[in-house]
Amino acid sequence: MNQQQRIAKICGVRTVEAAVAAASGGADIIGMIFAPSPRLIDLDTAQNIARAVAPLRAAPVEAAEDVSVEITTAAEYFTARSQQLTRLGRPLLCGVFQNQPLEHILEMVQQVPLDLVQLHGTEPAALAQQIPVPVIKVFHVDGAFSVDADSELFQTSCHSVILLDTKFAGTAQQGGRGVSFDWTIARRLADQGVPFLMAGGLTPDNVQEAISVGKPWGVDVSSGVETDKAKDPAKIQAFIDNVRRA
Repeated sequence: MNQQQRIAKICGVRTVEAAVAAASGGADIIGMIFAPSPRLIDLDTAQNIARAVAPLRAAPVEAAEDVSVEITTAAEYFTARSQQLTRLGRPLLCGVFQNQPLEHILEMVQQVPLDLVQLHGTEPAALAQQIPVPVIKVFHVDGAFSVDADSELFQTSCHSVILLDTKFAGTAQQGGRGVSFDWTIARRLADQGVPFLMAGGLTPDNVQEAISVGKPWGVDVSSGVETDKAKDPAKIQAFIDNVRRA
């Protein structure tokens, strides 16, 4: 994974074929959903995906000589964490959970196994401290969303990556709806020097504009690379290609 390269995450992968298409196409992170969702997969399928992707993984990038730098701000903390992830061999396998017991999360981390965990519900940020792999923590964006310094968004020593996704009122199930939020809100976070992932309504057609406006560290797509509710290899490739061109 090129440390200067914008991250492409293909989420909601349910089949070996889709996972191989994503890995072969250059995806940096492959997301598998273990929370209630139309894209929910079982342990056996996840393990089959892990086995199929393993031979396609790039070698980790050796870190440069360690020079200790004191981290005093949230921007420095999340930058350091994102740099650590970019040195790992891609694609990384990420399990997506939403308000589920810690025991279940830990079991999936061990048995799949998973490289990352994504907390996509209302879990407290501190839960990440009990998970032995890096954690992506979602923050759902609506008109009242704040990027003020006292937000849980900036809580360090917990999650490694911030994910911004569209908030849906009146439902517990979040994400995967193909609806965007105002990308200028994300830009306010980028302007503070904080790297983050951006999701919500992204497609091969709009991802370059989304990157231009929001300036994310990486982008996350699910329904935007599907045809008839199934992952489409051509759309996956087009999405990744357009991310690289942005």
